[in-house]
Amino acid sequence: MNSKRPVSLMALVVVVFAFMGVMTGGVQAITPAAERAVIGVPQEPRTLLPHFDLLTLSHEVQSLVFDRLLTLDTDGDYLPRLAAVVPSVANGGISPDGRTYTFTLREGVEWQDGQPFTSADVKFTWEVITNPDLPIPSRSIWDEVVSVETPDPYTIVFEFAEPNVAFLAVTARSNAFMLPKHLLEGEDIVNSSLNRNPVGTGPFTVQEWVSGSHIALERNPGYWQDDKPELAEIVVRIIPGTEGQRAALQRGELDVLLDITSADLSFVEGLNQYQVVTTPTYAWWHFWLNNDDPVLSDGNVRRALVYGLDKAAITETVMQGVNVPLDAVFPPAHWAHNPDVRTYPYDPARAQELLEESGWTVGADGIRQKDGTRLRLEVLNIAGQAERLRVIQIAQAYWRDLGIDVQVREIDGASFPPTMGSGDFQIAYGWFGEEHEPVFNLWLGTNWQNYDNQEAFDLLAQVPTTVEQSERRALIQEFQKLAAEDVPTLPLATRALLSAARTDLQGYQPGLAGSLWNAADWSK
Repeated sequence: MNSKRPVSLMALVVVVFAFMGVMTGGVQAITPAAERAVIGVPQEPRTLLPHFDLLTLSHEVQSLVFDRLLTLDTDGDYLPRLAAVVPSVANGGISPDGRTYTFTLREGVEWQDGQPFTSADVKFTWEVITNPDLPIPSRSIWDEVVSVETPDPYTIVFEFAEPNVAFLAVTARSNAFMLPKHLLEGEDIVNSSLNRNPVGTGPFTVQEWVSGSHIALERNPGYWQDDKPELAEIVVRIIPGTEGQRAALQRGELDVLLDITSADLSFVEGLNQYQVVTTPTYAWWHFWLNNDDPVLSDGNVRRALVYGLDKAAITETVMQGVNVPLDAVFPPAHWAHNPDVRTYPYDPARAQELLEESGWTVGADGIRQKDGTRLRLEVLNIAGQAERLRVIQIAQAYWRDLGIDVQVREIDGASFPPTMGSGDFQIAYGWFGEEHEPVFNLWLGTNWQNYDNQEAFDLLAQVPTTVEQSERRALIQEFQKLAAEDVPTLPLATRALLSAARTDLQGYQPGLAGSLWNAADWSK
């Protein structure tokens, strides 16, 4: 009799833990639900070590582990993070000529291994970002710094050769997360174990990363904000497909689902325990066009693609009116948007004229050809999101009507940035975002579209050194006019940030700094 009792008790424990694992989608959680938030994401991060990946969801998870000098609140105002105060001309943090930025660091901040955070870490981070031997996808503005001084452990001074009005914005971005010098100096950073087991100064520490399943994070007991974070645990669940995401919401397994699509709006609104959170952004949906491609190097072909695409048909159906058609390469929400650029109303007849002018004639099978070569284009897409694929399929049909054989190639999210960076694409669909104070990473940083217009780039190069905002606006708006003429990319629509959140989750406020920027303030 007694020999059977331990077996029964053990079986009960196994059943309980199995049940808890099912309730969290395979994550065996023992943290009370009131102290745990489960976040669903459609793509898996490529790395958790900052600066080596442009995937937005990598940055989101990194923001739970790492901190930056400043951040932006939901109104676009700067807030100090690892900096004790926001530098300004008034407090002496910015020199009157706009060339020197002095940051006073917050004292008492520790890395998650207990080592102190100091100005040496900030300087080291700058050295990593600007190291030409490292595969850093974006060095915009950082590479314009001519010297960095650390007069004491809590003061760091950045010097520019010319005035630079964009630097505060850069220090508040996801490419401003600070790196631990004591763990990375002299190491092979690209292959460091910190890519999967990072050590930051942020509110949560990584406990495990199970590829294809989840990333589990726990409260950082040494976090510099008193009594924060309020949650004991955050679990990031990787759910790449729409069906799996909806099922997780129906079962009530998620507290937040990031990056829902317009097609999910009515579904989420029909769930009693969830609400849709809509956040305007400085981002937009577009098609990258590889200007180095033998076919797309022809401006007539690029313009034909725009004339031959009914943008409104996409925004009104697939996007359900949440987003609106866009012609400029800055969205209307941004202060530098130019509403008076050249537009390309849906005009398939004009599109066909342009293709004919470039020598692409319709063949017997309806596909255009020139010199024996069929007009074939391939669209690169991140797999797993039905709305993205539907947009591409609609474009595919419109362009097929012009006599273009359009194929679709889908890859995982982690592979997208390096594939784009290598130039292994013709057309690619996705979105890009700009900062409140633009840094032009799309053009002066990655430039995946291989745009080559020195006049346009010279305009952008003047912006960071132009103090008056009205003059900066004029420069940026003139750039937008040139881009609208050249069509180096195909702007499609604005991009509102949509997410689903449980109604009992307090403090969730996605904004310009991301969806998880204030996770330390969340509670249930």
